[in-house]
Amino acid sequence: MTAQSRHIDDLPPEGTIDLREFLDAIARRKRLVLGVAAIVTALAALYSYSRTPIYTSTAEVLIRPTLTNPLESIPLDRISVQTEIRIATSAAVADLARDQMDTQDSVKSLLEHVAVSAPQDAQVLRFSYSHPDAREAQRAAQAFADAYLAFKSEQAVESIARHTSTLQTEIDELDEEISAFNESISRTLEGSSEWEGLVDQRNAVETTRLALQNQLATISTLSIDAGQVIQPAEVPSSPSRPDHRLDLLLGILLGLLIGVGSALASERLRDRIESQASLEQILEAPVLGVIPRMSAGQKRAARPVTLDEPKSLAAEAFRMLRTNLLAVSARPSVKTLLVTSAWMGEGKSTIAANIATALAQMGRDVVLVSADLRFPRVHAFFGLGNDQGLGQVLTGEVTLEEALCESPVPQLRVLPSGPVAGIAEPVELIQSDKMLDVIARCAESDFVIIDGSPILAVADSLVIATMVDAVLFVADAQSGRRAAIAQARYQLRQVDARVVGGVLNGVDGWKATRGGYGAYDYRRGLLYRILVSETNRGGRSDVGPSDVRR
Repeated sequence: MTAQSRHIDDLPPEGTIDLREFLDAIARRKRLVLGVAAIVTALAALYSYSRTPIYTSTAEVLIRPTLTNPLESIPLDRISVQTEIRIATSAAVADLARDQMDTQDSVKSLLEHVAVSAPQDAQVLRFSYSHPDAREAQRAAQAFADAYLAFKSEQAVESIARHTSTLQTEIDELDEEISAFNESISRTLEGSSEWEGLVDQRNAVETTRLALQNQLATISTLSIDAGQVIQPAEVPSSPSRPDHRLDLLLGILLGLLIGVGSALASERLRDRIESQASLEQILEAPVLGVIPRMSAGQKRAARPVTLDEPKSLAAEAFRMLRTNLLAVSARPSVKTLLVTSAWMGEGKSTIAANIATALAQMGRDVVLVSADLRFPRVHAFFGLGNDQGLGQVLTGEVTLEEALCESPVPQLRVLPSGPVAGIAEPVELIQSDKMLDVIARCAESDFVIIDGSPILAVADSLVIATMVDAVLFVADAQSGRRAAIAQARYQLRQVDARVVGGVLNGVDGWKATRGGYGAYDYRRGLLYRILVSETNRGGRSDVGPSDVRR
């Protein structure tokens, strides 16, 4: 896809997260992210190391079936482990453990520090007790394991005793009945029907007594063993919590998360345009150039950097802008170009002067028009006077030929704005057929670059935008605001202006050269040295990056 064919549908929709913009925001706020992460990590470390060390000791118990009825054994697969866990953490077991430990702690306090769990598919209970004292943790874990087994054994003993007592009472009652039957039988005539009836009744009672006697014998043989300790509790050698490494890791992760969130929130609150992706998204057009922030010396020079420092990083960035501008200007053709911005101070005049110079340096016939009739600066870039210019041409005081000035750059002519003090309302002059005629006559050259007023300050550039082939929008990475750019783009759309692209100005140097191009000194390359030797033999000494690329 070519730059000129990009459309709003190709750009990230509003509200989506662009990965490149996200990484740019994190890079810009890396100090904030690292600072927040360091603070949160420090707080996590402080919290972790200030906590009282807690030791945990564990005892394991193999559980056996619990007898609900002394005459019925429950198979292993029918043991309810969850029921056994509830019993193990009951107040009754805790009270037995408390007696074994001979402690003054309450049953409630003991239960708050004990935990009972069971491995999956295993008839084993794990008794874990946590305490600041390692020996106390071991003693309590063992006490709970022993108390559980003792409680279960006591339950079995009580159940057997209860059933034994019941059976013995029934047997004693049957013995009395048998004695009564024997006495009645002795007083009855043997062989009579009454005698036979009494004998049958006695035999039935004796059968019942025999069955009960067998039950009593069976109960006496039942086991009361509820299980056994298979892993005694040991004194822990290191605390189970806090886990300093885990706390620090969580602190780092939480700190980075909060730091990234703070960075993104800060970016949104600042509303700054510091990345190419964000400018493209709002401008709905490709960014044709990323211009690095110029040094104080370059700003004081007030001359095109492409003219004064042709081998600088900034000059190379303007040449890149020139290349991209020529690409998007091919179809449809662009000869007249308005350079503007949302507000003052975003570098539109600097961009206009440098792009005009760069185009002229490659042999194109260029006219640079200073159409900012309120705060003109173009003439100062080339050391020209401003006694007459566009304003006087529009009022008919001078002709266009008289107002055009030759610049220090071959094939570049400059049309200054002229004195602005005598112009009552510049927009009235610009919005005239005379302005259309001036642009048309200047367009007899290869390119016309027009430095216009800021979009949101006055209406001048909106008028000019309807007279030119395209608009190049400049946004400053340090002072540009999303809302302002969006408003300016809306106003340009209202007048049906063609925004051919944007320029992100004032970007930190390392961000402007991340792609690799321009991030190194081309004069150190082997190809450069070969070109130098060849051109020196031919009498040339002005080898530059463009020669290396060719």
